[in-house]
Amino acid sequence: MFRSDLVDLVWLSLGVSSAYLLITSLLLMKIQNSKRWAKNGPQVFFLAMFGVFVAFSIRYSLHTFLQSSLPMTFFILNTILVALFYGFLPSLMTIFLSVPLAFFFFVPPFDSFDFPTPQDSFVFISYILIAFIAVGIVEWLQRERYKAILLTRVSDSNFQLLSDASRSLKNALNLIPKDKDPLIKP
Repeated sequence: MFRSDLVDLVWLSLGVSSAYLLITSLLLMKIQNSKRWAKNGPQVFFLAMFGVFVAFSIRYSLHTFLQSSLPMTFFILNTILVALFYGFLPSLMTIFLSVPLAFFFFVPPFDSFDFPTPQDSFVFISYILIAFIAVGIVEWLQRERYKAILLTRVSDSNFQLLSDASRSLKNALNLIPKDKDPLIKP
């Protein structure tokens, strides 16, 4: 009777202290790998350039209808999608490729790099600002999502370690014969 109460007390204290250490370690843990959520390599940049080409093709096919309005809308959509799937750097590349393309082909006078009007400058500055804000928010959200995944994996592995330690301690206590248990007094 006394032996099982002692085992329960040990398990309770072990469980409480381990849970406390686990919770505090998770709260204090800084996950450094959260920046590595996106794929990397040359294929990512190729896909980003392909996205710019697709955005350009769609905007160019609608040029007779849209004329000078919405010069960067399709490019911004592409940039947000690239940021969502491939990360910060490829999306920055799409911004730097899209601005000159949109300025040259879709701002009057078309097919030239003449000085833009103040209204055109405002439109481009606002599009670029919107793109940078959207890319920053998407990157932040993706890092936080990946950080949550990493913390879940760490928590699961810590739970598995605690379960294994608990099982081995129970097995070790079951090997002690009850009649030779030094904790039980006659």
